[in-house]
Amino acid sequence: MPGFPLAPADSLGQDAFTSLVVSLPRPVSVYDDRRQLVLTNPALADFVGYRLDEFDRVDLAGLMHPSDAPRWFGLVRGVLDTGTAHAGYARIRHRNGNWLWAHGFASTFTSADTRFVVLVWQDRTDDVWNNPRLLDEADVVRSRAIIEQAKGALMLVYSLSADAAFDLLTWRSQETNTKIRVIAEQLVLAFGDDIRAPTSFRDRFDALLLTAHERRSR
Repeated sequence: MPGFPLAPADSLGQDAFTSLVVSLPRPVSVYDDRRQLVLTNPALADFVGYRLDEFDRVDLAGLMHPSDAPRWFGLVRGVLDTGTAHAGYARIRHRNGNWLWAHGFASTFTSADTRFVVLVWQDRTDDVWNNPRLLDEADVVRSRAIIEQAKGALMLVYSLSADAAFDLLTWRSQETNTKIRVIAEQLVLAFGDDIRAPTSFRDRFDALLLTAHERRSR
């Protein structure tokens, strides 16, 4: 796992894990399987310009740029949902008032039978200012992925084609003067939290999934 020397992590106890995170020279934040922040380290306090004794009182989520916070914490959720590493950019407010472009690399692992997500932060402000395409390319990839997820949700719920689902997103974007990516992002985040498929639907879909390989030849 780049930037975070934990392998294998299963053998680490809770105390050893905490000691390791605190001692790392790179800024790190750790979230539990409910996406609650449970641990940071001195390097992260320094990253945003706070003394360690002050940092305990800092609302880390409050330092995120409002436009980036949902995407950033959606990154944590994506790691938990898929079990694969995710990376992305977000603006974070330094104590001096300046905005930093932070790059985060997140991955999940288990310590003492508990799942965690570790986010390793890196200041990429100079890189972004010197090469804006770096951010643009990352945003394009991320935007396409989240829009495809939102389209899939609309297609499922409303029995729409892919084009019709995109048209629906476009309509809501124009009606509310909100970027399509933002509409899609909020829709995907809310879909998992606020909507649960009935058991009967899941049972039918289970059957479809298990027989999909047979349906190809029909």
